[in-house]
Amino acid sequence: MGATVSVLGRETWILLAAGAVSAGLAGVIAWFSRHREAEAEDVTIGFLGPSLAALYLLVLALALATEWQTIGTAQQAVSNEAVAVQQVYWSASGLPPAAGDTLRAQVRGYLATVLHHDWPQMEHGTLDSLSLTQLTAMSTSTLQLDTSTSSAADAQEYATGQLSALASARAARENAAESRLPVGLLAAVIATSAIVSVFPFAGGIKRARTPVSVAIVQAALVAIAVVVIFQLNNPFTGPLATSAGPLATVAAEIGVH
Repeated sequence: MGATVSVLGRETWILLAAGAVSAGLAGVIAWFSRHREAEAEDVTIGFLGPSLAALYLLVLALALATEWQTIGTAQQAVSNEAVAVQQVYWSASGLPPAAGDTLRAQVRGYLATVLHHDWPQMEHGTLDSLSLTQLTAMSTSTLQLDTSTSSAADAQEYATGQLSALASARAARENAAESRLPVGLLAAVIATSAIVSVFPFAGGIKRARTPVSVAIVQAALVAIAVVVIFQLNNPFTGPLATSAGPLATVAAEIGVH
């Protein structure tokens, strides 16, 4: 059983459980309403069903599109941050030896903080200013370097430009980590999902096995969709979580553990 859980993953089991619970509840509703006489479908009911389904799909699509955009922004920010921090590290080779060693040590410290401090925080939807403070100190010390040769000056200018790009990437990562769907949109997802799940039973569904089975499956799928929305609401957790892979690759390359 442990191996099965490991293969499927926690998020998958949550989806399956949500679908099973929703299907069970729909089955209970169908059981308790089994003796009710099915009412003839009038024009209002015939119009209301498709209208509710369209509204549900619109709200669901809006939520998913918003989350997908946030996840894409987070992934791009991490990739940009990895490139920038790597370039800052290699630019240190053009600086005077002492200054270069200091900058390389600062880059290693920054990366260690991002991987071991920032990431656990972002998985909980927050991010403090520790890595930003390190980045600011790195930028300040680089700007204050006394470069006596043109090559050192060029290296300083390049490092400064890459530090600016690094700051922008970190800011984008922070914004993504703190981004959430509006409460109103989440409430709309829950409300329309509940209505769409219950409507077949409230709207006079035929008590034959096939219509009831379809309604139960629909309720399960709707519940799974709602859980997916909540799983994707943080771009650093869930089945599509933004990975620290690009930064971890740079860290391994420059000796950060």
